[in-house]
Amino acid sequence: MTRTLYLHVGAPKSGTTFIQQVLAQNSDLLAERGVLVVGPRLQLIRAAMAVREDKRLATLPPEAAQSWEQVVAKVRDWSGESAIVSYELFAGASQEQATAALSLLEGVEVHVVVTARDLGRAVASAWQEQLKFGLTKSLEEWTPPGEDAPRSEWGWRTMQPANVAVRWGATVAPSRVHIVTVPRVSSDPGELWHRFAAATGLADIPGLDIAVPPANESLGAVEAEVLRRVNVALDGAIDSSRERSVWLRDLLAHHVLAPLGGRPLRANSAQLQAARAQATDAIAAITAAGYSVHGDLDDLLPQGEAVEVSTPDAADVADSATKALAALLSWARTSGADPRSEVSPPQVSPAASGVTPAEAPRGVVDAAKGVVRASVVRATAPKRDRRIKELEARIKELESEVRRARALHLRVATLSDLVSDLLLPSALQRRSITRETLNDYRQDSL
Repeated sequence: MTRTLYLHVGAPKSGTTFIQQVLAQNSDLLAERGVLVVGPRLQLIRAAMAVREDKRLATLPPEAAQSWEQVVAKVRDWSGESAIVSYELFAGASQEQATAALSLLEGVEVHVVVTARDLGRAVASAWQEQLKFGLTKSLEEWTPPGEDAPRSEWGWRTMQPANVAVRWGATVAPSRVHIVTVPRVSSDPGELWHRFAAATGLADIPGLDIAVPPANESLGAVEAEVLRRVNVALDGAIDSSRERSVWLRDLLAHHVLAPLGGRPLRANSAQLQAARAQATDAIAAITAAGYSVHGDLDDLLPQGEAVEVSTPDAADVADSATKALAALLSWARTSGADPRSEVSPPQVSPAASGVTPAEAPRGVVDAAKGVVRASVVRATAPKRDRRIKELEARIKELESEVRRARALHLRVATLSDLVSDLLLPSALQRRSITRETLNDYRQDSL
């Protein structure tokens, strides 16, 4: 049985994608050295939902509710020295939920690992992640939900490391609660990994390959505004979290808008002031608790200048929207979408989208949003149409088989009557009926 579990519970947007890529890339080598990297990711996502008693579990297969128990079983069944579980949205669990989850690991030495970054940058990142799931508020209008928002995945409940450490570390010795800070500036691009490795007992394992492709998931300020306006134009047309993750996050945000680059998002002065207060509180609480720190706690303090008005210039938005249209057109062409589909794209007017003509030079932004909405809402239409045609063809085949079966049944019944009559004694045979039946059988069947 595994002796030690390193449970990396977050926070979101704190280098978790990089860390998880390195773990996945080296999972075979780590297994040879006695370290299990628990996965797949889908199971960890569902495990975090189960731990947090997420209501969305009701929409998943029944076995999803047992995902945390399945993760625990993998840890217990591992014959090596240690195991690592890494998924950022464990961070949102309450103290009671975390304690219940850890109670299933009795006999295993659990270390809780919390990664954290500059909390000023975390604010803008959290807003951006909300955009990818349909948020329509601008950055100026948005405030991170507080610690007392139990369902929040993108707020101070998950981003402030001391909050997470207190909840997950309630039954763990302080020396086994590890705070790993994301280096603000480092000449070594692998510094975050080295800090994480020191916290998880991996620092002495040679031969690990930490060169992973950069995850280009961040949007520039202009591109984020394009996405926000698309969300307004969609007006709830994509109403499930799963669909939004596919079309808004994966396709539009990550595949189309993120590669366009652009100037980075920055929080305003009020948001930076709130972030500084959170960071100061976190540093004090972490120090007082005696947690193990890997890195510099000052990395949590917001740096950089605030921006008072983050709404980009309309011409820049139009330019980015035009490039997004071109990228979407290329994607649609290579993905097999059929522009001749009988389904007409929905029309989006400036009034419906909440954008005035002055904000959309030459209608480019409105056109962009209309096409994006059509692409997102109708992206599955070709597949659906093909499936309908396949089903209709199959129905015709089945109907034809039924007709053939009925005809065969009638022929067999007629022949049975004829044979039965011929087997009767001559005195009892009805020769006129026999001749009529025989003629009918020859005409219909021969």
